[in-house]
Amino acid sequence: MTAFHRESSSGRLPAGEPTGYFVVIPASADDQAADLSKAASILGKSWKLLLSTTLIAAISAMAISLAMRNVYRAQVLIAPVVQGRDGSAGALRNQLGGLAALAGIDVGSSGSRKQESIATLSSGSLARDFVTAENMLPELFSDRWDRNGGRWQLGAKQPTLDEAVRKFTKTVRFIREDHATGLVTVAVEWYSPDLAARWANGLVSMVNERLRTEATRDADHSIEYLNKELAKTNVVEIRQAIYKVIEEQVNNAMLANVQREYAFRVIDPAVPPELKFKPARALMVIVGALIGLLIGVLTALIRHAFRGGGSRHALA
Repeated sequence: MTAFHRESSSGRLPAGEPTGYFVVIPASADDQAADLSKAASILGKSWKLLLSTTLIAAISAMAISLAMRNVYRAQVLIAPVVQGRDGSAGALRNQLGGLAALAGIDVGSSGSRKQESIATLSSGSLARDFVTAENMLPELFSDRWDRNGGRWQLGAKQPTLDEAVRKFTKTVRFIREDHATGLVTVAVEWYSPDLAARWANGLVSMVNERLRTEATRDADHSIEYLNKELAKTNVVEIRQAIYKVIEEQVNNAMLANVQREYAFRVIDPAVPPELKFKPARALMVIVGALIGLLIGVLTALIRHAFRGGGSRHALA
């Protein structure tokens, strides 16, 4: 007979670390139901605590949401303009590609032009020029601006243009491209619905004007360079190719001068929204109430656990 059996027969457990094989018996469904019933009983007895934490959290969330200013979202739907120059551009690359490159002529595809337009629209340089043109610093940092005196408040740090550009590009202006349709949405979120609509439309107008001006300037420079090269050669084939490039640049300059929506065509302009975009006050109150209820449940269970542990120690 082993020592374990001798100890067991005497009614005492052997000393030291237990040896042998052990089987862990999981809690039965009845035990789990009993635990749930016990937890429900604990929460039922703590209904005042649950009600208090839920109401406090809900009221706090409501107060915070009411203190927040309404934000309105204005958006303009635009479509990148495709000039349809792929065929002529391919001919230019074949006939006079090197000279065209020296003249600074863009012979890329319409896809690259589209990406260039979208990149310009999203660029920090355009945002910087727009913030400056609209004199947006007092509006973006209205908490530091004295509207009555027309100057920055005494003791307040005067914001820089870089700060304004960062705030504008991260929290005010949003650009989204729909790759399925190719359309682009420019959205502006601000406290004033009129300003939000004006800024959204103004951004599109500025990017169109910038790219139109650049196209006109580049075409003029290219024509000037090509005319100089034309005077240097008497080779008939080269002169014919240069004439074709000059004709292309003249057409580009004319198109840029007459087409105001040079890079983006406005499909649906922005209008001042009547309904606020955020905050979602009802949702904030509901989430606050749920958080308060969760805090109450955890508090009730933890308090019961500590009380139960104290009772067992007292009995011991």
